[in-house]
Amino acid sequence: MSLNIFGAAGNVCQAVNPHITIPIRFSTGSTDNADGSPNPTYSTASVEVEVQAVSSEDLKQIENINQQADMRSVYVFGVLNALNRPLQIGGDILTFYGSDWLVTQQLEEWGDGEWTKVLVTRQITTS
Repeated sequence: MSLNIFGAAGNVCQAVNPHITIPIRFSTGSTDNADGSPNPTYSTASVEVEVQAVSSEDLKQIENINQQADMRSVYVFGVLNALNRPLQIGGDILTFYGSDWLVTQQLEEWGDGEWTKVLVTRQITTS
């Protein structure tokens, strides 16, 4: 029997911090441009997430020394990935609060990809 901890906790937290459904781009690696520079590739989907401020325990885990960035913790059913050189993927990108947020670190993964807590960092808008 599988215990759905994220589902149980999420239902309780949703009363004060509602889940949101957002678009996500899953990194699938990259192709090479004619000049040899990489061109990141993605697949897209929509996912339901819970966004929270980064806790002091999370900051201890990432050893946030001399980094100034707008970061959030995000809980999601399934797996999100940060940059992973062995898998040759560049990190998934979530879109919420009017910005793109890059998954910069996977803080927790429960079960066999049942849910994940990740650290995301706001990206500079290019448009």
